[in-house]
Amino acid sequence: MKKIHEVEIQNKNILIRIDTDVPIENGKVKNDRRLRASLKTLKYLLENNAKVTIIGHIGRPDGEDPELKIRPVEDKLIELLGTHQNWQILENLRFNKGEEENDPDFARQLAVGQDLFVQDAFATCHRSHASTVGIAKLLPSFAGFSVQHEIENLEKISKDKEKPFTVILGGAKIADKLPVLKNLTSRTQNFLIGGAIGSTFLAARRHHLGESLVEEEAFRDANIVWQSITDEPDRNIFLPIDLVISHSIKKAEGVRVIKTSETLDPETMKEYAIDDIGPKTVEEYKKVIAKSKVIFWNGNMGITEVPAFADGSKQIAEAVAGSEAFSVIGGGDTVGFIENIGLADKVSFCSTGGGATLEYISGKDLPGLKALE
Repeated sequence: MKKIHEVEIQNKNILIRIDTDVPIENGKVKNDRRLRASLKTLKYLLENNAKVTIIGHIGRPDGEDPELKIRPVEDKLIELLGTHQNWQILENLRFNKGEEENDPDFARQLAVGQDLFVQDAFATCHRSHASTVGIAKLLPSFAGFSVQHEIENLEKISKDKEKPFTVILGGAKIADKLPVLKNLTSRTQNFLIGGAIGSTFLAARRHHLGESLVEEEAFRDANIVWQSITDEPDRNIFLPIDLVISHSIKKAEGVRVIKTSETLDPETMKEYAIDDIGPKTVEEYKKVIAKSKVIFWNGNMGITEVPAFADGSKQIAEAVAGSEAFSVIGGGDTVGFIENIGLADKVSFCSTGGGATLEYISGKDLPGLKALE
């Protein structure tokens, strides 16, 4: 992978892709973490008298959307950089359908007048878009410092031989996370499972989960992965032993804590849904975390948008932050949760990637990184 500090950039015209997909509220950037990740690269370019053109996207617009214009990002970058000299930012890339279609003509429009391209948006590197792949075919292309930092930390997860290595997986989208389980089985000692992924594993093993979020299409693959892990010596996969349930996933209504074994009875979960892991599960998981040397966490343990269902994730976060392990947190929801409870600075690394992080950890080649070789 070619790196930006390995090439002469003095007085060059430089096109840089950063991660501008930040939450906007009332015309203001609500969380600037992804923008701050690229400050080192942007300042490096400007300090070397480069003329910088920034590109990025916000959301998933269908054509132009006034709510997703780039101006709030521009305002925040002016604040963060302390200047608006020698740089400009183009409008939301996804207003043009050529971006996601990797249209060569759109890529050529972006590349006009530029001397080289810098990729500094790791979170988009799993996409074959004009701004990740198309441009790299037209300009000499290099990884910015944020992308380099991501790779360095994720490589530690992928290749570090320290044991025990613990992977914590929650949230939904089990199809995205099963490859992580498969790829890391040979070097992971412990998998701690929660969230809708945990529900899917339980339902695949004939637990009756009422109104809980499960992904039935993944039952077969979940059972195959379960068997492959349990067949390995010194490999453990933990599912919740107790559950916080209620009549709603949107509010605390009729909240109870039950043993997971009770869900083998079809009557137990009628008109109920799983909202969080239970206190005994938390204690079991905390014991595993305390003994771990390396930890990767993606996906919350419960429905953290509802305060009553956030306790499991909060206690797991505190355990990870308090451990001596090298810890990497990936996924927007989990990183956002960690930030909101003030623990982001207590873990080793928070990845800016969601799907890109999972695909990299799964051993897949990311098109945006391949383009930098």
